[in-house]
Amino acid sequence: MAQKDSINWLDEVRLSDVKLKNNSEGQFVKKLDDSLIKQSEPLLTSLLKFNSPFFFRENGYGMVSSASIRGTGASQTAVIWNGININSQFTGQTDFNTVNTKVFDNISLRPGGGSVVYGSGAIGGTIHLNNEFRFDGISESDLRIGYGSFDTYQVSYNGSFSTQKTSLNIGVAGLSSENDYKYLGTEERNENGDFYNTSLNTSIAHWLGRSNILKFYSNYYQGDRGFSGTRNLPSNSEYRDRNSKNLLEWKSFTGDFTSSLKLAFIKEEFKYYENRHSDNFSFGDAETAIVKYDLEYEFSEDKKLNIIADYNNVEGEGSGIDSAERKIVGLSALWSHDIKKLSYKLSLRQEITNNYNSPLLFSAGASYKLTDAYLLRFNSSRNFRIPTFNDLFWLQGGNAQLDPETSIQAEIGNEFIFNNLNINITGYYIDIDNLIRWTPDESGIWRPENTANVHNYGLEVFASWIGKAADNPLNFSSTYAFTKSIDQETSNQLIYTPQHKATFSAGYEICNFNILFQSLYNGSIYTSSDNNYELDAYQLANLGLGYTFSKEPEIGVEIRIENIFNEKYQSLPSRIMPGRSINSTLTFKF
Repeated sequence: MAQKDSINWLDEVRLSDVKLKNNSEGQFVKKLDDSLIKQSEPLLTSLLKFNSPFFFRENGYGMVSSASIRGTGASQTAVIWNGININSQFTGQTDFNTVNTKVFDNISLRPGGGSVVYGSGAIGGTIHLNNEFRFDGISESDLRIGYGSFDTYQVSYNGSFSTQKTSLNIGVAGLSSENDYKYLGTEERNENGDFYNTSLNTSIAHWLGRSNILKFYSNYYQGDRGFSGTRNLPSNSEYRDRNSKNLLEWKSFTGDFTSSLKLAFIKEEFKYYENRHSDNFSFGDAETAIVKYDLEYEFSEDKKLNIIADYNNVEGEGSGIDSAERKIVGLSALWSHDIKKLSYKLSLRQEITNNYNSPLLFSAGASYKLTDAYLLRFNSSRNFRIPTFNDLFWLQGGNAQLDPETSIQAEIGNEFIFNNLNINITGYYIDIDNLIRWTPDESGIWRPENTANVHNYGLEVFASWIGKAADNPLNFSSTYAFTKSIDQETSNQLIYTPQHKATFSAGYEICNFNILFQSLYNGSIYTSSDNNYELDAYQLANLGLGYTFSKEPEIGVEIRIENIFNEKYQSLPSRIMPGRSINSTLTFKF
């Protein structure tokens, strides 16, 4: 019993999203730890662009940014905050340039379907923003102050304080920039691209004896930014958003039962000014309340059953949306079983709502350890994306008769471990039905319709090596993605979907110096549905150099050069990205 209690204790101390660990059978999960997060640019787009095979569509540095995983759309990627899906109720997606990574302890990536556990949008994959708890009695603080090109300022503070029963984490981060970089090859500059944002993240946990723990997470984001135009179409618009997320969890351990009760409240609001000097704006305001209860029964050390019941109530309003409401009741069952070298998990989920006809979702995953150096994985699932508030309730073109997008998918993964080298290779296939697209009707009004069937297939590779050179730490990591995303009606590749993307990074520490090199290759993308127009491929590279002046307290400085070869590139038509830039950061740890 003592060993069993110790295992539960470690899970709670180190993981906030336990479901990510326990319900990824047959799928690969890549964890980006806090050291990589601290060395990278603060915006989530910048971190993932160089450390994952995912493709990002960007309107410019700090502007609107969305992800494409395995060739799926932006609203088919779910962003999970401490176990809760936080995609927008209006657009069904997350703008990755509104997420400041400095307030999170780790960020994890899980390509592949996950709707049984994480709900709508988890078709291409999920991206997890996690805060962790420690109960070791240690207090630590980390303060970073930075300045860089285009009059860019950044500051962040992270504090971790704990006793044997209580853990408190505080994260505060701010970023602002004039963002007036020069368009390479011209005399023009990026205009109306200034922005600032602040993020506050607080998490606290307290043990009530040895059998109960209370956890509370809170996150607030405030951002104002001009929306820069293109070379041919200038802009004077501004976008302001305010988002807050609060989550309370009570977890209890009683004999063979483990129960978790979560109460969450999420509020998103925005104002859009076509003319930033005018008082006229359009707006959106949505509130989401979530109640989720998870009961786990452990039949034996190798057999577990989870029953999950949840209720979501969403209310929204905005310009063009008079009043929107959505109530969702969900019930899930998850069975896991370990048989020597084989582990498998079976899951089912059914939702009930009056806004759409929800399909029965399932997931079946297994992993088999053939040898100490080779692990074989398999996963198949049915996933979905529900119509958004804009899709259903937009007064000038919403469609209340929309069905959810659904997908049937399967993947086979191979993990090889050779001493310090780890390689994961996954092949996948996704069949997406009822794809929601906005198209003009007979009167010329754009409306959302279930219009297409798309087949996505490809290959993903994650590789890493950790070792030493001249007795100093050295590490390499790399990713590669080959992606085909084919519209079955036209047999054409979907727009903004590169067939090839590759990344490589290397880190080295010697004496008080540390060096980080990052590079990526992004293949060409089609920009028209008939595949007649495309944007060229591009290669980028970054170089970071840090020096530590003292250890107690730790004081250091970092210089980071982005796009060191001054590559001219675009990820969207007429949206020219920055050339070479330099950022410096002063760090204090105490």
